[in-house]
Amino acid sequence: MKSQIQNKQFDFVLLILIVVILGAGILMLGSSSFVRGSYLSDDTMHFMRNQFIFAVLGSVVMIGVSFINYRFYKRISGYFLIFALGINYLTALVGQVRNDAQRWLKVGSFSFQPSEILKIALIFYLAATLSDEKWGEKSKSWAGILTLLLPTAASLLAVVLQKHISATIIISLICIAIMVYGGVRWFVFLTVIGGGSALLGLVVLIKPDLIEHLSARFAVYFATFMGNTSKVPEGVSEEALSQIHNSILAIGSGGVWGLGFGKSIQKYSYLPEAYNDFIFAITAEELGFFGVLAIIIVYGLFFARGFKVAAHSGDRFGTLLSAGIMTMMALQTILNMAVVSALIPVTGVSLPFFSYGGSAILIILAAMGVLLNIAKQSNYPKI
Repeated sequence: MKSQIQNKQFDFVLLILIVVILGAGILMLGSSSFVRGSYLSDDTMHFMRNQFIFAVLGSVVMIGVSFINYRFYKRISGYFLIFALGINYLTALVGQVRNDAQRWLKVGSFSFQPSEILKIALIFYLAATLSDEKWGEKSKSWAGILTLLLPTAASLLAVVLQKHISATIIISLICIAIMVYGGVRWFVFLTVIGGGSALLGLVVLIKPDLIEHLSARFAVYFATFMGNTSKVPEGVSEEALSQIHNSILAIGSGGVWGLGFGKSIQKYSYLPEAYNDFIFAITAEELGFFGVLAIIIVYGLFFARGFKVAAHSGDRFGTLLSAGIMTMMALQTILNMAVVSALIPVTGVSLPFFSYGGSAILIILAAMGVLLNIAKQSNYPKI
C-alpha cells in the first residue's frame, strides 16, 4: 500500500530544485543582459522580460505535461523523430547563418534552434526502441541494428550539416549513454558507433569546410590559451579571439566573494554572448567563488534527484527516458562550464535555465514535465 501511495505522489523536491535554478537563471540573465538591451532598444529589461515570459509559458507547459502519462510518448516516438529530422534538414538548407553556423530556423519573427527538439526526439526514440520487449531478439539481426544505427546517423548528419558542434557532441554522447543504460550488446554498440563515425567521416570528405570550421575553433582556443595569436587562421573575428580571454578574466575578477550582483565589468561589450553562452562567466564575476559553488551544488542536487527518478522508475521505458533527459541536461551544463573556464574550445553550448533563449527554455521545461510525470509514478519517497 505504501509503495502504491508513493507512486502517485508529486515530487515537490524536484519541482523546487527546477524553480530555484530557473529563478536564479532569470536574475542572472537580467543582470548580464541589461547593457546589451540598452544598446539595442534603450530597454535594459528587454532580454529579461522576454525570458520571463517564456519561462512562465514554459512553466505552464511543464505542469500540463506532468499530467500526461509518459508511456504515451513511446507510441509517438517514431513520428516525433521524423518531424524533428525534417525541420533539422530544412534548417541545414535554408536556416539562418550566425557565427558561421546555420542552426537557426526562422518562422515569421520567431527564430529557434530545431536541434533542441531533435535531442529530445532522439531520446524518446532510443528509449522506446531499447525498452521494446522484443528488442533482445531484434538486436541479433541487421534489421534490428539498423533501427538504432539509421536514426542515430541521420540525427548526427543533420546537425553536422548545420555546423552545430555542440549539438553533434551532445547527441553523440546521449546515444552512447542510452545504449549503455539499455545494456545493448557490444557488437551492436560498436556497430552503431562505428557506423555513425564512418558517416561523419564521409561527410567531411565531401564537405571539407565542415572540418575547417572545427579546426578554426581549436586554433582560436590554443592560440588564446598559449597567449599567441600568430597561429590564428585568417578570417577569425576579433570577437571570437577575445571570448576565452575575457571569460577567464571575468571568472578571475570575481574572486571569492564577487564584484556584487549587477556589477560585472565584462558585460560592457568586452565579453561576447555575455547573456547567452558565457553567462556563467558573468555569474562568477558578480557572485564569486561561493556564489558559483552554491549554483553548482543546486545543479548537483537536481541531477541527483533526476537520476534517482530514473533508478526507481516503474518500467524500462521510464528509466531510459528519464536517464536520457538527465544526461542531456548534465552534458549541456558541464560542457558550458568547461567552455567558459577555458577547459575546452568554444562549442556554442548554452547553460540550461540560465542562457537566453525562449524556445530553449520552453523545450527544457517541457522535458521537465515529462520527468515530473515519471517521478510521480516512480517508487521512492518523495520527501
